[in-house]
Amino acid sequence: MTLILTCLILGGATDGTNLVEVTDVQSKNAPENTISWQDANKKVLARVGSSKLTVGDYLVLVESYGADIDEDVINPLEIITAWIDQEIVYQEAMKMKLDKNDTVKTALDQLEFQHELNRKQLINQAWMAAETKKIEIPTQETESYFNAHKDEFLYAVKVSQIMTADESLAGEVYLELKQGADFTDLAGKYSIDGLEGQPSDFISRGSGQLTLAMEDAIFVLEPGQFSEPVATLEGYTFIFYIHEKVQIHKTASYPDYALYLEQMIRYQKAQTFLTEKIDSLKAKAHSLIEINLEHLVYPEGL
Repeated sequence: MTLILTCLILGGATDGTNLVEVTDVQSKNAPENTISWQDANKKVLARVGSSKLTVGDYLVLVESYGADIDEDVINPLEIITAWIDQEIVYQEAMKMKLDKNDTVKTALDQLEFQHELNRKQLINQAWMAAETKKIEIPTQETESYFNAHKDEFLYAVKVSQIMTADESLAGEVYLELKQGADFTDLAGKYSIDGLEGQPSDFISRGSGQLTLAMEDAIFVLEPGQFSEPVATLEGYTFIFYIHEKVQIHKTASYPDYALYLEQMIRYQKAQTFLTEKIDSLKAKAHSLIEINLEHLVYPEGL
């Protein structure tokens, strides 16, 4: 679900496109013919029950996700599968009458324009928030986590990163670093974040700027050291390098971080919890799901 889970607790997303086996499709080679824009709104790429995704709808999604139809490689199945995930969640949310919730109704009224895509996204976010609240985080769990990392909450670091969208590439970069390659040089060559290895401002443990997995990897390091690759559920992999590390607190107390840790641990668990929940909903709706990738023919002028 690379493109769906956009509003859990801290605004994260999760990865996984497991409705169908996804393979890269050459966007320039896939459609050998073109159709009119009018016909694009009739060609159905996918259905979930009575809801349908036309070629015209698909192009709107491509634009909304920041993709470029002229790129050499685009993965239509990823976008189509994300739409199916969203539609499954939306239909479940409507069964739960979340659109009648006072908070959701107010938010819907405040939308600048009632585009159907915006409306569904807002209702889907309400469903994800409602499901996430069901995850219980025992105090013992957060306290145990804090005690295991207590000393790390005393420090702040300046850190650089190498960010890749390919876990295997991150592994190769890590091997180059172990062989003595310069971190900044490799960041300029491989990192997709555009930062080119430039160090951050000081970031403290518990600041909320990083995931727990990232903090776990970073705050055990000393200046001049780099981390092993850290994979995220969004599909990216990071390698971190420590430039400076300074002590900013004399002591760290669990009550100061209890709520933060509860939110972060719930966020981590929500990624898996919601993925499993959506997979279960898709399995139940399997007979209602249809994909017609052969209908993907682009309108004239693209």
